[in-house]
Amino acid sequence: MSWRSVVITQPTKLSVKNRQLKITQDEEWSIPIEDISSIVLETPQINISSKAISMIADNKVVMYSCDDKHLPNGIFIPFACHSRELKVLKNQLDCTESFKKRCWQKIVMKKISNQSKVLKLCKMDYISNYLDRIVTKVNSGDTDNKEAIAAKWYFLELFGKNFHRSQDNIFNTCLNYGYSIIRGAIARTIVSYGYIPSIGIHHKSELNNYNLADDFIEPFRPIVDLWVKENINEETEFSKYVRAELVNLLNVDVKIQGKLQTVNNAINVMIASYTTAINQNDYKKLELPEILPLQVHCYE
Repeated sequence: MSWRSVVITQPTKLSVKNRQLKITQDEEWSIPIEDISSIVLETPQINISSKAISMIADNKVVMYSCDDKHLPNGIFIPFACHSRELKVLKNQLDCTESFKKRCWQKIVMKKISNQSKVLKLCKMDYISNYLDRIVTKVNSGDTDNKEAIAAKWYFLELFGKNFHRSQDNIFNTCLNYGYSIIRGAIARTIVSYGYIPSIGIHHKSELNNYNLADDFIEPFRPIVDLWVKENINEETEFSKYVRAELVNLLNVDVKIQGKLQTVNNAINVMIASYTTAINQNDYKKLELPEILPLQVHCYE
């Protein structure tokens, strides 16, 4: 299982040799491509060979481009990497509305539960208890939009009474960056399992190529929220260090199927369980992550 995240912030030449990604700056480094889960290209001054791009795709590495503010604005993911893609697509299209609504109910419940866990870890028990009560009232398809109600109280408690997700500040910049990284990792895994990422469970925008990724990111968002709460204040700069730490959230532990897994591995478990859920027409088979105190996984 790949685990390394590579962030390129300086003028660089990327090439491959002997299944190693060669990173050439003032010095030269080599990393086995099979160890790499993601590459973030933060500077426009990067020269990458077509062979490197091909091997990156073959090894199911997700690669991000960034805008002038260092925020991810593009995702390169593998194409047609599942041996039975037509069968998977047919199953995806044949999902009933009832099945999708139950899956969305489960996703929303886990998201709100994880938001409550974030508040508990931050010693904000009053609103966390309120979110716990909301969880029990989420219905099939979340037709009462309990997700939005929980989010309103959650963000006001976490970042202050004047906070809003539309504001241009360091908190939202970090949140958006972290969400984009996890969203790309989910999109990569979705494609590797043969699904079309534009066909969502709940999200259905015709202008969004990643509706399914936007469904599955929801229970992972509180991981980014917790890191931002613990590490960012109004004076913090959006530095290389901050961005690298946000990328490294792919390697923190969560619990899924009763086991500790990195976010990267948990995404794979989640999408694999979604396949099982579709094949057995049983939304209860869908496995979702439970947030833990932030701890980078210890590889032994």
